[in-house]
Amino acid sequence: MTRAAQPEPLRDPRRPFNPLFWALAQVGSRAHPTIPPALDITITPLPQPYEISVPTRHGHVRSIVVSPPTLVSHPGVSDPPAPGPVVLQLHGGGFINRYPEQDLHIARYLAASLGATVVLPDYDTAPTARYPVAEEEVYDIACWVQAHGRTQGWDGERLLLSGVSAGAKLSINTCQQLHAAGAPLPVAVSLIVPFTDATRADRTSAAARPAISPMVQRAVQWSYFPDVVRRAEVLASPRLDAALPAAMPPTLIQSGEMDTLAADAEELAEVLHTAGVEVVHRQYPGADHDFYSKEPVATVRALLAEIERFFSSHLTPTR
Repeated sequence: MTRAAQPEPLRDPRRPFNPLFWALAQVGSRAHPTIPPALDITITPLPQPYEISVPTRHGHVRSIVVSPPTLVSHPGVSDPPAPGPVVLQLHGGGFINRYPEQDLHIARYLAASLGATVVLPDYDTAPTARYPVAEEEVYDIACWVQAHGRTQGWDGERLLLSGVSAGAKLSINTCQQLHAAGAPLPVAVSLIVPFTDATRADRTSAAARPAISPMVQRAVQWSYFPDVVRRAEVLASPRLDAALPAAMPPTLIQSGEMDTLAADAEELAEVLHTAGVEVVHRQYPGADHDFYSKEPVATVRALLAEIERFFSSHLTPTR
């Protein structure tokens, strides 16, 4: 009598308890990174930011909205000014920190220089959320932003994505999901110090004390990607997505020479370039992972100006 084949046991995605990583996740999720006031280089007066609540499959997500300079109709012109483009600004923090305000200096600069509305989602992070919650939330928010421009006062057809570190990966993920759904892609994407591979925790840097150490990499895996098998999915690790170039619009990649993730950025740029995607890769000498949010001001000014030029070159006037 043959024995019936037994079904394979379900994987247990629970994290093995690690007191150090647990403590890092608890502290990191509550941290509010502060940006030096000198880095807010925008001098154009802007309206006060406000909050909206955007529906997603995982519930409503608080989002901060930074508006462009107030537009005024000229005398004798009956039509109101046309709405400007919209930027989805996705913050970093290793999928643990959830404080979109850390990117307000970027959002204010893009709002003033592009005449764009900038939306900063407060997407869910570890340890309360795990992959692929943030990826799905941000995609749902991007679709909502595209569809609701008429009621919100921006041009949803001129969507731009801008992301930092984990947020850069979420920008890539949004393009992957839009492409898979046959939906319009963003006009262009800006990726600052992108993270592209959740299967790895062995990256190194020539810096004596890099911002992204192997321990930090392992903590991110433990906190947000606890299921080892799922780390190899293309949404978790877009580096492994053979179809990625087809999903990417014109892409700007900015990295730091001393950043532990510099190799991720360089490889991504090479893959996109080889496939014929328009890509610009700029590596800042001597810079570590967090150079976009710390002095010297001249470096941050150069980074933001480059994003503005890249986005402007791909925006067409409103019809």
